[in-house]
This record gives sequence, C-alpha cells and structure tokens, in this order.
Amino acid sequence: MTDRVRLEVLTTASKNDGVRLQIERTIEQNRHEFDFLLRQIPHMETAVETLRDGTADFLAMSAHDWRNYNVDGLSIIGILPRREPTWVLVSDDKPEYLVSKAIVVCDNELLRRQMRRLRSDLNIVTSLEFATSIGKEPLFIAMDEDDRIHWIEECRQEGLLEGYIVSRGEHAALKFKARRHTLGLQRENPERTHFVPPPLHGFTLLVARDGFPKVTVEGFVDHGASLSHRIEAALLDSIREDLRSVTGILVEQRKFKTILKEAQRSNDDFTNETLLDDSMARGKTGKAKWERSSPKKGIPTTPRLEMKVETVNYHGTVTASVERVCTIEQSHMGMVNVLKEFEVLLETMQAPHEAIPRRYPGLPDEFSDARPALLDLHSNQASSSSEEE
Repeated sequence: MTDRVRLEVLTTASKNDGVRLQIERTIEQNRHEFDFLLRQIPHMETAVETLRDGTADFLAMSAHDWRNYNVDGLSIIGILPRREPTWVLVSDDKPEYLVSKAIVVCDNELLRRQMRRLRSDLNIVTSLEFATSIGKEPLFIAMDEDDRIHWIEECRQEGLLEGYIVSRGEHAALKFKARRHTLGLQRENPERTHFVPPPLHGFTLLVARDGFPKVTVEGFVDHGASLSHRIEAALLDSIREDLRSVTGILVEQRKFKTILKEAQRSNDDFTNETLLDDSMARGKTGKAKWERSSPKKGIPTTPRLEMKVETVNYHGTVTASVERVCTIEQSHMGMVNVLKEFEVLLETMQAPHEAIPRRYPGLPDEFSDARPALLDLHSNQASSSSEEE
C-alpha cells in the first residue's frame, strides 16, 4: 500500500463566503490520495501567522482576504474551481414579478444600482435603513454581523419586506431554506443579463509559504480559475478607487462553441463575425451558421476568455459597459484593451456636452444646446437625462 502524502490545512470558521465549505468538500474528495489534517483557527490574522510560522502546509482563504491581510512571505499555490460569483435575490417572486414599491434590502451599492436599472419602481434600501424604518435600529446595531442576515430573513417571513439581495455564501448560511433567484448573466433571459457581479467573488485560494511545491496540489486546483482571478484582480487594481464599489467585473473561461451558440441565439452578428473565419458556411441571410461538423470547417476547440466590466449611475438609468472575448494566449492584451476602452468610455460619458453655435438641418434645436454629462456616478440626484447606454 502506497503511503499517502500528509497535508495539514488551515481554515477559519465560516465567514459566509463559501471558502470553508469548499475546502471541506475538496478534502473529502481527495482523501484517497492525501492524508489531510484540517485545523480550524479562530481568526484569519492568526491563521496567517500560524502558516507563516511553519506549523501547517497551506491555508484556504477568499480572494478578498488575500487582499485585506498581510501576506508577506506567502504565495498562492493554486485556486479551487470557481464557485458561481453572481448574487441572488431571496424572495417568493422573481425580480420581474415583485409588486410595485416592494421593499428590497441590499447592502451592496453596485447591486442596488443594477436592481434599480431592472425595476426602478422598487424601494431598495440598506439593512440599516430598513431596521430604522421599522423602529429596530438599536436592536440591529447591537447584533453580531453574522446574525443580521438571519434577522432579515425572519423579517421577510413575517411580511415586513418582500426580498433581499445577498451573495451565494450568505444565502447558503441561512438557518432557513429560502427561495432564491439568480441575479446573473442568464443569456437566455435578456432582461436579467446585466448583473455583472462585484469582482473577486467565488474564489477559494490555497496559500502557502514561498517555495512550497505547487505540484503537490496540482490534482485539485483549476488553472482557469487562477487566470480569471489574476485578471480580475488586475482590472480591479487598475480602476480608480472611487469607482471600485460601483463597478462590476467578471472574467471567465468559456468554451468557444458555447459563446458562438449564444451569439447566434441572440442574433449578435458582431460576435458571429468576430469569432468566425471567412471559411465558415453562411446561410442565405448572411449570418454565420454553426454545425456539428464545424471542426472540419475550422472552428477552434480551445476555450476563450470572456471579460465584462460595467458601472451604473445611482438611479440605474445610465450604464457604461465593455465586453471582450479573446484567446487565452491574448489574455494580457485583451485585459489592456478592456481597460483602455472602459477609460475612454467613462471619459466620454462623463464629459459635459457644450453648446454648438450652429443648428443642423433635420435635427431638433435641442441637439445644439448645452447638456450636463450623460453619466454621473456619484450623485443620487435625478439627472435631466434619462437615456441609457
């Protein structure tokens, strides 16, 4: 019988981010190859110091913890397959079917703006604002942070609110089984395709001391998740700090054929023409057609990297969004291009429209009038322009 490699893994109590549950499942699935010892440390700071002192092999943490704690002398040796990063609405009804003026609690600024974009008639408030409105502010403030989500769910069951928006990790931690509705990128449902999630959710990082052999964990880490994490983190770091809380970023590795099928289903001719070679068979309408025999016609089988970045104004009436699909080999240049396009788009949309002395035939006089910038990301005042990009 072959001796199994012994690995001592550190973790912390569940922080409602899904890390604890995923590392436990990974250990259970790989027990036949390794002799695991899972140790729970009370706090992440203590866990980092314990790892740095050499009393364990590696530590499981979220991508946000990696950025928020001192990790000098440590490095990422691998990332587990990414969990679904989109957030969910906990309610009895889908977001499209909530009654007008329904109270929806959400503590994430980006998700509040995206939800207003979908349903401007809803009453979307923070959990503190909700607690204040029902006279429970002192009780809410005195609660432990982990208990607040359970209290919100109890209030929903009592009919004090219609729903609330949380991450999937928070939903999984609920004491009660509650119906959820994904606020994500359902390509088959165009009305809900614009919930680009806040960056860096769904990652479980395996962190070890510098020099730890990465090959040890090669069997259960995901290289696609590692690439997505690296690019999402780089995109986030490259965006102005004042915009990070209202900017959604998603980088994911996807199959070429999947992207192509979605583009054809939604009649996205631009994506079709961008992805397909001139040698592709074309129908009478000129639109590219995909067939099961496509590999013979030159359709690549290697995956593609899809990048999405968006930001929304307070009322959800104006959106600035950039998307790009590139090969894995072109990921760095693709990231650079996404940043450039996003910066140019923001600069254009945030610049005021100066008055034009000349009047143009065929255009209304208002076209030449001065107008404020189309996109104001920091004001919660109603803009005179209600156009949506």
